Amino acid sequence: MSALNHTRSNNLIDNMFNDLFNDAVFSQPYMGDSKRRTPLTLNRDEDWQIVFAIPGVKKDQVSIKVDDHVLTVSYDNKQKDDYFSFVSSFNRSWELDRGVDISKIVANHEDGILKITVPKPEAKKRVVRTIEVS
Repeated sequence: MSALNHTRSNNLIDNMFNDLFNDAVFSQPYMGDSKRRTPLTLNRDEDWQIVFAIPGVKKDQVSIKVDDHVLTVSYDNKQKDDYFSFVSSFNRSWELDRGVDISKIVANHEDGILKITVPKPEAKKRVVRTIEVS
């Protein structure tokens, strides 16, 4: 079973990410989502990292929550001045493995990049061991 089940849309970029990251980060569809943005996901030894480019979106406009082991990232970006109005929103969800310690999920927003780090359960972490030959 995958540790994260990701919402997928049916386009070429999503299919490429599915092929590249089909180990544990993306697998089966979960909920509806925006088709405009595809996050970069990294399957690292100790954790999974989800990276979004969200230029112009301030960190107080971003909402990240976990409800019953479903991680949801969303934002609403509304800008208005005398000449134009601009509204941009985004919502994407992942189902987390029950072994994920949700209290250890961290997020960082810097220079238009949002990074969410989800720690892997011990059973999913990469183990490397060198065995001596006798």
